Amino acid sequence: MKRIIFILTMVMLAACTGDKKQAPRLGKAQSAPFELLLVTNKDWLSTQTGQALKVVLNSPIAGLPQPEPHFRLTTINPNDFDGIFRFYANILMVSVGSDHPESKVYLQKEVYCKDQLIIKIEAPDDESLMTIIRQNAATILDNFDEQEIKRERLLLKKTYSGQVQSQAKKQFGASIKAPQDIDDIKVGKDFFWASASKQEFKTNVCMYVLPLRDMTLEDFVASRDSVMKINIPGDREDQWMETDARTVTFKSRTIEETGQSVIEVRGLWDMRHDAMGGPFVSYVFTDGVNNRLLIAEGFVFAPTEDKRAMIRQLEASLQSLELPSK
Repeated sequence: MKRIIFILTMVMLAACTGDKKQAPRLGKAQSAPFELLLVTNKDWLSTQTGQALKVVLNSPIAGLPQPEPHFRLTTINPNDFDGIFRFYANILMVSVGSDHPESKVYLQKEVYCKDQLIIKIEAPDDESLMTIIRQNAATILDNFDEQEIKRERLLLKKTYSGQVQSQAKKQFGASIKAPQDIDDIKVGKDFFWASASKQEFKTNVCMYVLPLRDMTLEDFVASRDSVMKINIPGDREDQWMETDARTVTFKSRTIEETGQSVIEVRGLWDMRHDAMGGPFVSYVFTDGVNNRLLIAEGFVFAPTEDKRAMIRQLEASLQSLELPSK
């Protein structure tokens, strides 16, 4: 089996000034959110291996009620990679041929514009490329996903909900930058729920606390259902928000920007004895200062719309959370 090399390189364009030490001033990415530019030979893309690559790139995001791909895909030939195409935020370049002696995957950041990620895949033949796809598909998609969430975090730093920020500080001593449209807040005991009233309550953020303990998937689902039954009831006494335990994924991760270790939970919620439902994502933070678990959650209710952009924006919001320092 040929050796696969996965390389991270930080590449910047050479400065146009005479001072070689001066970093270039890069412009903003020009592509829309969740767009991926695939640069490869279009004739090759119609082959079996090329189609296998497209299947991977169009694979659905986990935790959504209907299949939605990670990105909207645009494909061009390498000779056309010029002009506006160089200012896409997410670019995947695939090259297969005998001029590549070994298989490699390169990650390059901010080559032509700010907040840009370019991943290059090189392989000597289709068999080697399929090996790369099988072994690195999840990593490649995760890197592009994280880059998009990073862009959302940067936007939230500039415009965010002051109401949610104030409530989080007042009630939990924490800081969080929720989307600016989220403005309607309902407060409970060790709990608050905030919604975007002008957007028909499609996007929502809530925060609550639990006793400090080791958290399992079953424990999380039981605790979440108990909290939501009290704080997000339906119109009737037998209705409240609950978790569809069959859909839940549960893993530990580190937030890249802050270095905080969290438990990330994704899945679907529904309203008991009702047709309402949608996706949610929760981050479980260990608040050692106050000897408790602090849970920040985003959930979406938009039954007739795509939810990818909404849930990604909420996830960026959760990643902005700063725990109390005292």
